[in-house]
Amino acid sequence: MVKGKVLTQGFLTDVDVPSEERLAIHIDLSGLEGYRHVDWVSALQDLLRGVDASYRNTKNSKNNRGEPRKSRSVRVRYVKDVSGLQRKVATFHPYPSALVNRLKEMRHKVYDALNENCLILQEERIGRMKRKLYFLPSSLAPEFMLEVEELNRKLAVLVAELKAFEGSADFSQIMKHIEAAGVKPDGFSANLTPIRVSPVPLSLSKEFFTQYLEEEKRKMLTEVDEKRKEGLAVLEREMQRKREEMLEALKRNLQDRFATVMAMAEEAVKATISGRGASSVAATKRMKELSRLIKSVGIEFDEKPFDALGDVFSAVNSKDAEMLKNAVNELAESLGVKPSGDPVRDMELASRTVRGKSVMLFTID
Repeated sequence: MVKGKVLTQGFLTDVDVPSEERLAIHIDLSGLEGYRHVDWVSALQDLLRGVDASYRNTKNSKNNRGEPRKSRSVRVRYVKDVSGLQRKVATFHPYPSALVNRLKEMRHKVYDALNENCLILQEERIGRMKRKLYFLPSSLAPEFMLEVEELNRKLAVLVAELKAFEGSADFSQIMKHIEAAGVKPDGFSANLTPIRVSPVPLSLSKEFFTQYLEEEKRKMLTEVDEKRKEGLAVLEREMQRKREEMLEALKRNLQDRFATVMAMAEEAVKATISGRGASSVAATKRMKELSRLIKSVGIEFDEKPFDALGDVFSAVNSKDAEMLKNAVNELAESLGVKPSGDPVRDMELASRTVRGKSVMLFTID
């Protein structure tokens, strides 16, 4: 358990990651009469499948020759232009799927790194999009930034390969097919900017807030501006409210993460008892990530449930029934649940207790 005063320091973090949308091209097919656009799209799909096969064979001719060509998606939808007229617009990636998929994988790795190293202070939905406000503990920031830097190096390599493809005969053929629809591509080229991280220093420690307010109050001892004093009182109230709101969000996020690991442990115990066999590799990884986050934030927490949960995973891996029963008993007791001797029932009750947030695992000063 962390001793002494708790210092919750880190960075509000926002990340800008280029998406595969930046590799897409949009072609207005409204000039093609009747169903000519259907033939144009069909021919384009054949062309793109050929590009994928050619790229695979070029990169790894021995392993990929003879592989079946996978379909390529070309989406056609109606959109309204500025004058309100409906237009038929085709959207597709004029690059090999392998290159587009590499960009997708990089995006996933960035957000995996965010979720592994950060806590969520706020989450809001904007239309169909979710926007999250991340808090990156200061002790994890250097490691996170190195990971992003490595991904940017890989992104630079990908950009070079995209540019090289733009000089190929395959790319030229795709552009000619676009011109056949009566549209000029106007020098279309990939536009991928580096992954950008915007870290803003933030301290949620009580000392940080108190120090600022005490300093302002000392200044006012020599002032007679009552409105300024009243304004400071309002500021103090709002600062405290926002701090409590953010600390509560941190605790809630940690609690939710622990509940997720508990649910994984519950399924692993059920599978082990039923003889279906179970692996706790993924759950153990989640557990380690959570423990790392807790220590990095610098909060007080009850170690007993965490230690007991680790014993449950060890018992699952060893498939030792008696060891598993004892570990689940210990976990249940640490969460205030009276063990019944039935590991499945006790694990279910323990998991339900955590989901109901009836236990206080984390304390932030």
